[in-house]
Amino acid sequence: MKLTFLGTAGPDQIPSPFCDCRTCTYAREHRGYDLRKRCMYLINDDLLVDMGADLFAACSMHGVNLINTKYALVTHSHHDHFDVKNIGLRKLGYPTYQELPVLTFVAPPSVMALLSDSDVRDAEIGLKRKPILPFERIDLYPYSIKALKATHIPSIGDAVTYLIDDGKSKVLIASDTAVYKEEVWPHLQDIELDQLIIECAVGTNTEFKAGQTRHLSVDGVETMITKMRKINAITEQTAIHATHFTHKHCPPHHEMNEVLRPMNVECAYDGLVLQF
Repeated sequence: MKLTFLGTAGPDQIPSPFCDCRTCTYAREHRGYDLRKRCMYLINDDLLVDMGADLFAACSMHGVNLINTKYALVTHSHHDHFDVKNIGLRKLGYPTYQELPVLTFVAPPSVMALLSDSDVRDAEIGLKRKPILPFERIDLYPYSIKALKATHIPSIGDAVTYLIDDGKSKVLIASDTAVYKEEVWPHLQDIELDQLIIECAVGTNTEFKAGQTRHLSVDGVETMITKMRKINAITEQTAIHATHFTHKHCPPHHEMNEVLRPMNVECAYDGLVLQF
């Protein structure tokens, strides 16, 4: 399985155009890994996870096209994870050298409601909807997808994270979420992930501990990893990458890496490609 990070930031990217904090200032001066677009992921070249406001720019910057994308998974309805305009621009009637495949669109009901409120016509853009709820499974050849309930803002009661299995490798993309509730852990028992992608939006802010309700701090990441090891969801062979960084709570890339490495966690960056 191949996974490309199209973005690794929270809702207002890094640097935020309206901020002069240390992290934003450092990013403007040093660029490189410290420039972060909002979180999205491409698996192989046919499965997209989230499609926020930076999707088109990310594809241009990282040499990615979505011509062969057959599946899209959306975690929840926040704008940095789903911008309905991206769907509408998929097929404008201009001639192409290759007919686009039907796009199977998997998302919770709150996302589907946003799509219904837009002017998107499914048939015109080749869209097939597949609503999903927490703990439901869907097969999209060659992938088996399971939605796990996210611990996110309570008003978005159907926010999910995704466990993706292609028959050879397993990856859990755990963003946006705080520490999972007890009902989630049985679904991860003995799965032995190859790759864990875990958020760290609250970063090094010591005011936030593992019991928070929206996102993970470093403390929360450690809590999640410890629990996953106990239930054999991750092993010594599981690679772990952190993402969804915010300028308010996270230092520059090299400093964040130093904080995470004692837990055997690597700090992801935009354009990073993993093969596992």
